[in-house]
Amino acid sequence: MGFRLRLATGSLIVGLGLGLAPGVCGATPVTATDAVTAATAAVRPASVAGTVAAPAVDLGAWMGGLRDTIGDRPLNRIVMPGSHDSGSWSITRNSGVCDFGDQADLAHRFPSIAASMSRTQSGTLVDQLQGGARYFDLRLCKQGDRWFTYHGGPMGNQFLDAPDGRGGVVRGEVNQVAEWIRGHPREIVIIRLSTAASPRTERADNTEAVTALGQALGGGAGNPALADDSLSPTSTYDQYMAAGRHVILIDDKDTTSLPWAWGPSAQSYRGSYVQADTHWTDYVKALFDPNTLRKNFDAVLRRGDQVLDKDPGRDADRFFVLQGIIDPSLSIPDLILAQGLEKIGVVPSSVASQYLLYLERRLNPRLLAKLKGDWSGSNIAENMNIVMTDDVNQNGSGLGAGELQREIIAKNTPHVTPHTFHRVTRDADGTWSGAGPLSGNGGSFRFVGSRVSVAAMPDGSTQLIGRGVDGNLYHTIRFANGTWQSWAAMAGVGEDPGFQASDAAITGSPDGSAQVVAVGRDGNVHHDIRRPDGSWQGWSVMAGEGGTGLLRATKVSAAGMPDGSAQVLIFGEDGRMRLGARRADGSWTGWSVVAGVNAPEFRGRALAIAALPGGDSQIVAIGNDGNIWHTVRRADGGWQGWNGPPGVSTAMMGAESVAITGMSNGNSQVLAVGLDGNVHHSTRERSGEWTPFRTLPWPGRAGAFAGDQVALAGLPDGSSQVVMTTR
Repeated sequence: MGFRLRLATGSLIVGLGLGLAPGVCGATPVTATDAVTAATAAVRPASVAGTVAAPAVDLGAWMGGLRDTIGDRPLNRIVMPGSHDSGSWSITRNSGVCDFGDQADLAHRFPSIAASMSRTQSGTLVDQLQGGARYFDLRLCKQGDRWFTYHGGPMGNQFLDAPDGRGGVVRGEVNQVAEWIRGHPREIVIIRLSTAASPRTERADNTEAVTALGQALGGGAGNPALADDSLSPTSTYDQYMAAGRHVILIDDKDTTSLPWAWGPSAQSYRGSYVQADTHWTDYVKALFDPNTLRKNFDAVLRRGDQVLDKDPGRDADRFFVLQGIIDPSLSIPDLILAQGLEKIGVVPSSVASQYLLYLERRLNPRLLAKLKGDWSGSNIAENMNIVMTDDVNQNGSGLGAGELQREIIAKNTPHVTPHTFHRVTRDADGTWSGAGPLSGNGGSFRFVGSRVSVAAMPDGSTQLIGRGVDGNLYHTIRFANGTWQSWAAMAGVGEDPGFQASDAAITGSPDGSAQVVAVGRDGNVHHDIRRPDGSWQGWSVMAGEGGTGLLRATKVSAAGMPDGSAQVLIFGEDGRMRLGARRADGSWTGWSVVAGVNAPEFRGRALAIAALPGGDSQIVAIGNDGNIWHTVRRADGGWQGWNGPPGVSTAMMGAESVAITGMSNGNSQVLAVGLDGNVHHSTRERSGEWTPFRTLPWPGRAGAFAGDQVALAGLPDGSSQVVMTTR
């Protein structure tokens, strides 16, 4: 195949025929860019979106320092820096070749090229630990009777102890690692071990390496630091500390039955590695594309976008290693030119002899920008676990030492992503349980949207509708046993693939059907029914006052009544509150204007309606004064009159969003987003007395829940399902 050498006077094509195998580095695809530019350009960090600064943690002891934050968190939900090809830091042009490495032939034929493309770290293993790395990608090669670190083909230091042939021992680098681990009992270190040895003895050799490594790191009876099978990736940090275990050894070949040697199924990469296809035509494309390097940097970050916004699925119980690394295969032409120019003093030796490190130092600032920008929200950050990078210590980079690792660690307290759906159960005894965010539509990790409504069904299930970020309505079901049906887009009208809505509400009926009312993008109110068998009736436009024209509105709410009818409450296009009903036989009543507080009609910002067992309905609304008002429409059609529940420290409760549900015992519950931005809960007793509004805790986190929209539904067993969106 041909490699491009671009000089000031033009391009010269030279055939070298290296016969590369895919994945020289086992990283992510990088292609050739202009060789002279790539070899001599200054390394500058990418512009970084402004966010809250990463915490000034002690990188050498950050886990212990953040115990109050991460202590009750599963280990596979703690965000930690990881080190790719950790032991390659000691590879040089003259350090030898592993005979059994996957790139041994290439390394023997072109040792300087292989060495330059194999070194991924600039600091020792202890330096990497001190730099915050808590995951090691450790690769060992057996040469004779000794174990060395290696990558692809080139070898580094001797790692495990070995006899010196004279009755003594040649000590390996593992001893420095073990000493650091012993001195940091509150830091949990995960080591994924992969070995290369003769095919004839590889299983026995792997067992030898696993056993020796485990003993060196504290696997003996006197110092059982290694986690055994009583722990798992989902065990919490505090559980590891209580057990006195702070080292996890993952045996990639799984050749032993040792309880502290975990198998490869303990971790997943979720497809985060973007590997180059090294077909000869791809080299040709790379040679003539000056933007190949940038494209491959982009591919690494784009794959991260895809993986981090995807539901973990079956991998939820494993460690997740996000590979923020590149496959340098297609950059070898640039390296060849760089090494040629090094000989005449044009390119520094630090670039020509460590070209992969040079490339990674250009990727890492972009990775940092993503962490501070797109990957800073909770929807993404809570799906991170191990973020594996090259050059943990950033020696010679445009980044400050520890800057990237501190930002990774900062994802343990991510910024909140607005409008993310969270659910919590209020049990019949008043306790709160089952809190957590909702999974998204399709493969999305979280559901993000603007409008939410919840309906209680007779069988104990709840049905939800939510307005997604695309403006369409989606529907899902939480069954009585706690399992969920996947989100499904609601059908549109005519040829529209989805139903676009500015507001929507869902309510349940005694026969097991659910009714939906929504304000379409045309401003008209539409109605649909989900039958008990799961089929949908289809949208119909609702008639206006007097049965003529179309009903136009800005806000809607609905309540399924005990007699099979449904009451619909709206703020009309003119701002007035109106009430109508769909009778049990499917016919509709007319629309009546609801009287206001010392005014002929009620006008306001938000509204909600709920049914009670005796046939009464209750309405809460936020008036133009910003306060919550409440009234009852009795079963005989009479009205109680408006009054307002008391606020937390004021005569009335000011709010930005409000929801209400009726309970089987005749009480009703109200949710409100107060003027402080937090979600508050109150109960109206059958007697008419109100319990004080109290803030809802953040599901799984400290403090009150800062909300935007709220919804709740009372179930037959006396519990209620609450759905809230983040502010």
